[in-house]
Amino acid sequence: MEALLQDVKYALRQLRKSPGLTFTTVLILSIGIGVNTASFSIMDAVVMRPLSIPQLDRVVTLYEPEAKGDSQRVALADFAEWQRQSHSFEELAARTPADLTMTGNGEATHVRAEYTSPSFFRVLGAGAWLGRTFTTEETQTGRNNVAVLSYAFWKAHFGADPAALGRTIELDGHPATVIGILPRTMQYPAGTDFFLPLAPDPAELANRNSHNFIVNARLRKGVSLAQAQAEMTLIAGHLAAMYPATNQGRSARVETLLYEITGDLTPRYFRFMQGATFFVLVIVCANMANLQLARGLARRGEIAMRSALGATRFRLLRQLLTENLLLGLLGGAGGILFAYANLRVSEALMPERVARMLPGWTNISLNGRTLAVSLCLAVAAGILAGLTPALAAMRVDLVEQLKSGARAVAGPARGHTLRHALAVAQIAFAVALVTGAALMSKGMLGMLHQGDAYDPSRKLTFEVNLPAARYDSPQKLAAWYRQSLERLRAIPGVQQAAVTSALPVSDDGWMDEGEIEGRPNPPGNAPTALRLVASDTYFDAFHLRPVSGTDGGRLFASSDTVDSQPVAIISRDLAASWFPGQTPLGHRIRMGSGLDRTPWLTVVGVVDDANYFNWIRSRPAAVYMNAAQLPPARMLYSVTTQSDPGTFAPAVRAALARLDPAIPLDNVESYTRFLHEKLTGMFFVAGTLGFDACIALLLSAIGIFSVMSNQVAQRTREIGVRLAMGAQRGDVLRMILGRAGWLTGAGLCLGALFAFLLARLLASLLYQVSPNDPLVFAATVAVIAATALLASWIPARRAAAIDPIVALRDE
Repeated sequence: MEALLQDVKYALRQLRKSPGLTFTTVLILSIGIGVNTASFSIMDAVVMRPLSIPQLDRVVTLYEPEAKGDSQRVALADFAEWQRQSHSFEELAARTPADLTMTGNGEATHVRAEYTSPSFFRVLGAGAWLGRTFTTEETQTGRNNVAVLSYAFWKAHFGADPAALGRTIELDGHPATVIGILPRTMQYPAGTDFFLPLAPDPAELANRNSHNFIVNARLRKGVSLAQAQAEMTLIAGHLAAMYPATNQGRSARVETLLYEITGDLTPRYFRFMQGATFFVLVIVCANMANLQLARGLARRGEIAMRSALGATRFRLLRQLLTENLLLGLLGGAGGILFAYANLRVSEALMPERVARMLPGWTNISLNGRTLAVSLCLAVAAGILAGLTPALAAMRVDLVEQLKSGARAVAGPARGHTLRHALAVAQIAFAVALVTGAALMSKGMLGMLHQGDAYDPSRKLTFEVNLPAARYDSPQKLAAWYRQSLERLRAIPGVQQAAVTSALPVSDDGWMDEGEIEGRPNPPGNAPTALRLVASDTYFDAFHLRPVSGTDGGRLFASSDTVDSQPVAIISRDLAASWFPGQTPLGHRIRMGSGLDRTPWLTVVGVVDDANYFNWIRSRPAAVYMNAAQLPPARMLYSVTTQSDPGTFAPAVRAALARLDPAIPLDNVESYTRFLHEKLTGMFFVAGTLGFDACIALLLSAIGIFSVMSNQVAQRTREIGVRLAMGAQRGDVLRMILGRAGWLTGAGLCLGALFAFLLARLLASLLYQVSPNDPLVFAATVAVIAATALLASWIPARRAAAIDPIVALRDE
């Protein structure tokens, strides 16, 4: 311990002797460790531990997929059979979401609710933070007028007032008493405001047609996911044999709750982001090693003297590594501060509406796990970046080094080779990161501009959820949409108003199975299409024209009402796939199954395809139903304006308030902002990659500058001799820049290979990315080459300005 303290004290004195180098090294390390710590903190909260649920890996979600494998919700009668027949689970719970209107606490507010069985909270291992959750007795009709609030909703709408317990509010006109507040960490399902008791009547309990429920369960101790899946597959087979009319072709799928929350893409994007930040740390370590190599060469005299006085190689190595570990720990402390600032900026830039739909986002913090990661990174960076320079510094010839004038010896050639290799590696990683950032940014712009065809800058969008208590018939719903659109079109400056169940490029919509009259589907093998409801003005507002020719038919007309024969308009792609070689006009189709099945719809028109998904290259086949005939309770409005749509928001609110003041308008914003928010997660990943690329570019420039500056210092005598023998200063300038050019060229060639591999990975994540984009590759190479050569220009100019007399003076 005494020797260790002596090494630490000596290391601190050495670091104080070169404050500029120490500060630069600590700053570089702080950035590298900071971005990695921040990235891990976000990944830990959003991907690895998005929910504070005990034994999260034991909680699963169950689905009832069809034979083709599409995950679907569960029929309540099948859920009851699963409860009776399964033995793999401690408990099962069913839930179904609902959009409601809350009154009795200020202005009418749209809320997201979940009707759940009481076992839901036991399955998740979540109790109330204040009050209690509901009991089994409160799932009986007439006794189910209680509600449990999420922490976020309680804080936002009740001011975090404990007196909210016992308050009575109205949800869609039905009174409910608040009996509990959930803890802040309970963020599942994402964006839920209210939890209400599920109180099905006997008819709902016996229903096997309507698949409206999501089932969560907790595995019994000792039961694996595979064992639970095998049992559920067996039970599904029994149900298919017992109820062939409803269950034939359906199976059961068991997935972890974590997979339900994150899916496939989210972990892949975050792992990609973590990998990119790790590249930054590798560049930081290379940069630090370069700086330490230069420092080690300058200390060869000191090392030779200590060796001559009896210091062992192990003693010298321990001393040098102690200095590097101190630098690493100082960089780790700075990295924690950098990570904290990074996280606060990320939280501030994330829209609140997006954050509440992202489980775990509000749990992001520098907790014990992230601090441990930061410490490990600091120690690893100190050792990895310092070991090779320390070994190189100890390779000294005592006799030569202790001779007079030995300070001018340039050092071993392998030391220069190592520094050059580190500089090449920095440039190579910078090429990969900058190329990846450029490709992703270009892909993001492509995704963002998918909506340009629909004039997003002139559209105001918002959502309306009509309460079932007052709008309890198709006639009332249709009347609201007709009158509301009339009032909106009457506003001066409004050109068009339309309603739809999903906007283009929104990743919304309902993919559902369909059926053509006279062509019964094989069990479990029905064709699918995007099921949409739209007003007659929707097609004009979003430039969806009927296809040319006689097969185009017509659009919705004012004569299409609730009491007339339901009609449908289909997309061009659906017409080609469902009715190949014939006209679809006049044919009848219907969508859905069980109680969710629509009536038979007569096809009256075919329109151009529209893009409704960001992540799928092809445009989905779509069926449009008339909002005047089959109106749902929830619809999205689009108001096309002559100027900035944001300025029309007050007039829109006032117009609809005169129609029904108790109807809240949700998410009133321009269509442009709507599309931006849909891509917020990708903007975050692209921004992180771009920031990493900028750091890599800066560090590679510092690396080249350091190498060339050290080379000029080591070759001062040689340059003086060249100048004294008649060499021109331009020759010296070209010599130094030529060496920098070779290093840069090698780094660019190696980096191009890395970039090629990274581009393939990006293309698999984002279909808008072209892995063979020559413009991006050429621009990246040009930018990095110019940056590297510019960083070499200052040392080269300094070399060309050397005075031969001074350079040749005896040292």
